Amino acid sequence: MRLLIAALLFVLSFNVHAKNPGEGAQSCVNASSSGGKVTFTNNCGVKVFVLWCGDLSYSKKKCGDGPKGGHYTQSANIDVGDESVATVKGHYEYNACKGSIGFGNDGYYEDSSSGAVRCLAR
Repeated sequence: MRLLIAALLFVLSFNVHAKNPGEGAQSCVNASSSGGKVTFTNNCGVKVFVLWCGDLSYSKKKCGDGPKGGHYTQSANIDVGDESVATVKGHYEYNACKGSIGFGNDGYYEDSSSGAVRCLAR
């Protein structure tokens, strides 16, 4: 019986501390541009993933060409205190969520064509 209770408590505690809590993190990310590059820096105490789009040097996709009709076309995980660099030719937009992302946006976030993001708990 004790083993069953311990297993149940373990499962419940794992679900409470989901890898992705479903919280926005745009205030955690500092974006600075210089020389055709944008550097996204994670200034929070947790891992985040950043989403971006715009006039990118390595993609013909523009904002609004994201997966499932979404706004953002690119993403990257950024560890605490680390950064990710994107090459841009001009305009860019970004948003961020706490946690990490895999390939695509299935189950990590939902974004509207306007750029609003809803971070999803996983």
